[in-house]
Amino acid sequence: MTVQSISWAPLAPVLVLVGGLVLVLLADLVLPLPGRRSVLPGVSALACLGAAGSAAWLGQSEATRGTFCSAPGSATGSAQDSRCSYVLGQTAVFLTVVLCLAAAAVLVLALAQLRADVEGVTPAGEYCLVLLSATIGAVIVAGSRDLITLVVGLETLTVPMYAAVAFRRGSTAGTEAALTFLVVSVTSTALMLLGIGFLYGLTGTMHLDGLAEALSTAGGVGDLAVSDLAVVLLLAGLAFKVAAVPFHVWAPSTYQGAPIPVAAYLSSVSKAGGIAGLIAVLPAVSAGSPIAMTWIALLAAVSMTVGNLVAMRQRHLVRLLAWSGIAQTGYLLVGLSVLSGRSDQAESGAGATLAYLAIYLLMTVGAFACIAAIGPTARSADPAGQGGSLGEGPSIEALRGLAGAHPRIAAALALFLIGLAGLPPALLGLFGKVVVVRAAFTGDAGWLGIFVALNTVIAFVYYLRVAGMLFTRTGVISEVGISSAIEARPAQSGSTASVSSATGVLVAALAVLAIVAGFWPDLIIGAAPLLAPFGAG
Repeated sequence: MTVQSISWAPLAPVLVLVGGLVLVLLADLVLPLPGRRSVLPGVSALACLGAAGSAAWLGQSEATRGTFCSAPGSATGSAQDSRCSYVLGQTAVFLTVVLCLAAAAVLVLALAQLRADVEGVTPAGEYCLVLLSATIGAVIVAGSRDLITLVVGLETLTVPMYAAVAFRRGSTAGTEAALTFLVVSVTSTALMLLGIGFLYGLTGTMHLDGLAEALSTAGGVGDLAVSDLAVVLLLAGLAFKVAAVPFHVWAPSTYQGAPIPVAAYLSSVSKAGGIAGLIAVLPAVSAGSPIAMTWIALLAAVSMTVGNLVAMRQRHLVRLLAWSGIAQTGYLLVGLSVLSGRSDQAESGAGATLAYLAIYLLMTVGAFACIAAIGPTARSADPAGQGGSLGEGPSIEALRGLAGAHPRIAAALALFLIGLAGLPPALLGLFGKVVVVRAAFTGDAGWLGIFVALNTVIAFVYYLRVAGMLFTRTGVISEVGISSAIEARPAQSGSTASVSSATGVLVAALAVLAIVAGFWPDLIIGAAPLLAPFGAG
């Protein structure tokens, strides 16, 4: 019997998050209701920051740390051995840091929502519990090196979100969104498990490095057709996690029906967890199944095109961001489509995906933070009636003239939207797209680079339309936006002021980071492993 060697150091980020989760459970038992709404999200956010810090500290060493290693010669727990189930290498460190920072930002939005919830509609303890649990799953996915660990991490990431989407009691839209999310998620998991079963039957191993060896050896696979089918099923399950077309149908309605912090989490941390799974799996399965890269390239092209075309027709801001996120998934997949090429191509592709992922998380969380600051009352001004009972957040028409009443929020929202488009003054988004296009041409996938360029132009239409509406003079939001949310509950003015302060600080911090990183792109792009500093090469 093979005895696994266990090293606890690589699990430090996970253990910090688990410790934060336990503290949240204990605090929820002893604190009074008003205290829970402030303390629990704060403790959860600090746990995420602690996990990011521990990962960054471990990442200072060039050594790759592995745990649960079972292959011969792995008694020391060295991650250089290919039979470790969890490895905290440079890629996993980067993913863990950005995942945890994004989760901390979302928890600040949850803090604002919970402190504004004076009627106690949303249970604070359970809310923070599910967000922390999902973050633990995302971190596990980032370091997974076998298919069992990968599935456990993905399900730990996904299952808590079923409850999070429907957390607002009495919300029909939330319940419907959660049901849609549940049904599609279960189906995708079944497809993924079926593919994993085929792969295990063909190769006899669950470890990704062993899987790559078996698939790359002619005698290691009995039936090429079955192996291709297995790879397609596995990638289909992962494509759901990142909302790639045609596995995207759950995203728009789920985002709109969920509370704003949960929608922000799904579009950022949850999507990043799916990307982490693809980064782990693709180098292994592409070794003996070239169809994997073709599949990813097609998903990239279709996702960015469909996402941008449908986004142009949206009249609700959250739905627009959902379709925009589908298009952004296409850009993220471009780098992954060249992972099976030469080593320099693979490194360029993975590094481009990681860099663009960090930029996407910054801009997307910032945009959702602005929506949270605007407040749900803005949707009552929608003359087309697309807001209201359909879900959270304002309609786009209700944003017209936002700058007249709230110039700072309008400027920040415009900055984040322009950053997603890849236009100045949000230069960081432009640099991110340049990195992705460069990876496509380096990896002999120049046609995908052309697709990115064309779709970027298409996206200008709706990003600039919304950004321009914020600064028109004939607006309706000045009477119903943040100010009316404050005036609606004069008895709770102190609490509402704190909400505005928490969200405002987050919006300001993200906006400043986006501007600074635009003039110093290596602050984010240069931090991505496997990628040369911006402008090099």
